[in-house]
Amino acid sequence: MGLTPLFIGLLLFPWISAMLIAAFSKILTRLLSSFSILLSFIQFIGLIYFIYQLQGNPHAIHLPWFSLGDSVFRASFEASSSSQIVAILVATVAFFVQLFSSSYLKDEPHLARYYLYLHLFAAAMYALLFADQIWIFYASWEMVGACSYLLISFWYQKEVAIKAAKKAFLLNRFVDIGLLIGLIGLSIHFDTMEFSSMQIGSVGPAPIAIGLALLAGAIGKSAQFPLMSWLPDAMEGPTPASALIHAATMVAAGVYLGIKIYPFTGEDTHLFMAAIGAISLVSGAIFALFQHDIKKALAYSTISQLGLMWMGMGSDASLWHLVVHGIFKAGLFLAAGSVIHYLHHQKSSHHLDAQSLNQMGGLRKQLPWTALGYGVFAASLMGLPFTNGFFSKENLAGFLWENAQNSPFYPIYWTLLACLAIGMLLSNWYISRQFYLIFMGENRAKLALEKSSKWDLSQHIPVIILALLSLFFWTSWNPIHTQESSILNWFQIKTIEVPSFWLIITAISWVLGLSLTWFSRHWIPTKNYQFLTAFWPSIFQFIPWKARWTHRIDILILDKFLVWLAQLQVVTGHIITWMDQSLVDGLLVGFSTKMSQVSGQFLSKWQSGKVQQYWILVFLTFGLFLLYVWM
Repeated sequence: MGLTPLFIGLLLFPWISAMLIAAFSKILTRLLSSFSILLSFIQFIGLIYFIYQLQGNPHAIHLPWFSLGDSVFRASFEASSSSQIVAILVATVAFFVQLFSSSYLKDEPHLARYYLYLHLFAAAMYALLFADQIWIFYASWEMVGACSYLLISFWYQKEVAIKAAKKAFLLNRFVDIGLLIGLIGLSIHFDTMEFSSMQIGSVGPAPIAIGLALLAGAIGKSAQFPLMSWLPDAMEGPTPASALIHAATMVAAGVYLGIKIYPFTGEDTHLFMAAIGAISLVSGAIFALFQHDIKKALAYSTISQLGLMWMGMGSDASLWHLVVHGIFKAGLFLAAGSVIHYLHHQKSSHHLDAQSLNQMGGLRKQLPWTALGYGVFAASLMGLPFTNGFFSKENLAGFLWENAQNSPFYPIYWTLLACLAIGMLLSNWYISRQFYLIFMGENRAKLALEKSSKWDLSQHIPVIILALLSLFFWTSWNPIHTQESSILNWFQIKTIEVPSFWLIITAISWVLGLSLTWFSRHWIPTKNYQFLTAFWPSIFQFIPWKARWTHRIDILILDKFLVWLAQLQVVTGHIITWMDQSLVDGLLVGFSTKMSQVSGQFLSKWQSGKVQQYWILVFLTFGLFLLYVWM
């Protein structure tokens, strides 16, 4: 099979998978899970084979779409190096999420609908990653948001899930207006509708106004400051779906947009992106400390780590941390799902909150493999040596350091490095503290926990494999250097050497973070603290209030005005009809007609046809003329 047919098949296969799940939704739950996992595995294998055939080169297809006047629009897709590696991330996490879900949601009565949403999301995500035509990109972007809404509100019987889905949907739709304006601006500035054809050349980089409009949409999708509050609420959806959508892929779409526009936007746009990322990195890490719900803490952790990617400004440093974070954060969510699933099925904890850190502690004895995987993922988040997180975080620091040496905006880059150091310290604190509160010490609720009696392959295998993928040897056999990395060279990802003094700062952040964990190991927040808790509810309460008053204004003022206007038109019509019939037809037209008739009758007497009358008139006229001359 050629590359182009294979590429088209990979783009279409997830949509076909979704239709097959819908068609066979009535089959047995166990068979449905296996069928869905098989479809996801086929997509994964096909994608790996396609990327292997590309040998690190890009591949594009341009299909005729439609014409509008003299303009011809093409359905263009491109498998660039960045889209290839992120697509592998999506395929990997999607497969393991579906495998994990077969156990986690085995008693769910609406499992077919859940798998349908997952396949639709994967289809939209692949289309977004490979789209080269801006309108296909925008449509895919909106489809990803719609699937997110459907998965957040999957348990629609819960009012809190419906509210969380509405909040996520409204916030993202609001800022997507900015994305739409930015895409239109890009097409006008570069006179093309395909990203691959946008070259700085003679027109220069896109103006900062266009960059800000594009990043507005990315801020909403990546839950960055100040639109970060929807992501913790989105944890009301199923935990495996959170691992796929709200940790590894959808929220990373905002970062991917930054990567896509990085080559043809200026440094001012890049610095704005980095500033938003720095604020999100620090604030997200602070809020992660003040959560007693394990999923909400991971949600704020995701916001913080996405902020770290934003500080990379869409460069290769952002891309590499996006992939590394997608692996270990998906693993953290799945491991957290194992903890929640275990506590929920303990007889002694049926009436307790299985997501609260107050019910945890000492779970290393009951869930040793989950504890091991969670520890590896936490180490990667901290950027400890022998993990991929060490490579990606130090590469980000090297990127900022290099720009600080070569840019006239060097004070800003030094400020970003300071924020990175603070964010690293806070990240080390909250994730190591969370690991301690879950797995170390003794159970704080004094629950009589039973050791898991069986090896659940569908839950343990995804966590173990993702933990292995988080270790250093996938990037480089040298645990502290990536110069000879085959995977980075394959996808043409540039790495930057970090200065020696930064390694000292990194080591200090590890020591301080672990020390703070030890001193705060007995403290658990009494509630889940949210960003601007009073502001966001008032914003969403304003919407129904505005709707009610709009309805009243429509009935009391607008409708009455329109009725009065219609009545005025009827009266005016009657008056104009009377004037037309009486004045125009009766007086003006009738008078002129009568005058024409009388004058015609009078003049007709002059045309009698008798010669003697004509001679009389001639002499009479000549005589009158002589009389006039004489007088």
